[in-house]
Amino acid sequence: MSNIVDDILRVEYERLKEEQIRRIGFRDNLIYVSLAVSGAIFAYYFGGHNRAYSLLMVPFAVSVLGWTYLVNDEKISAIGKYFREDLRAELVVRGCAETSTLAWETFHRSDPDRVWRKRAQTAVDLFTFCAPSVAALVVFLTDDHRGILPWVFSSVALLITALLVFSFWRFADHGRG
Repeated sequence: MSNIVDDILRVEYERLKEEQIRRIGFRDNLIYVSLAVSGAIFAYYFGGHNRAYSLLMVPFAVSVLGWTYLVNDEKISAIGKYFREDLRAELVVRGCAETSTLAWETFHRSDPDRVWRKRAQTAVDLFTFCAPSVAALVVFLTDDHRGILPWVFSSVALLITALLVFSFWRFADHGRG
């Protein structure tokens, strides 16, 4: 029975590691997609007259991309935490040496520059997924708009952007442990 459980644990690790790698690739590509979407919308706006409402697309599009990035980042971290805490503990119970079992999962987090690097990454994420929204809203709101509808759309977009800023900061994994 022990061999079957050992095989299950090995396959579980392999599959979760594959999922983690896929999610990392997908998450990182969202940065480029966000930059491309923001750039395309700004280029469209600056390419002609009477295109101010196109700027309202930036907060909504980039927020969806940012939220998807954030969800994938959280799952990547959750898989790592599972490896460090649950799977590693199970392997130690089964007789694996605690210091060498899944050592990379804890070693790479002990880097003395990790906290600084993670805070810098959070700043880059905020710049990538939130700054274009703020810029678009500033440009949009400095244009001449009449009526309440532009302000309603802008307020909703600002609220969504603020929620995304809060979420990026709240879910950032700045710890070493």
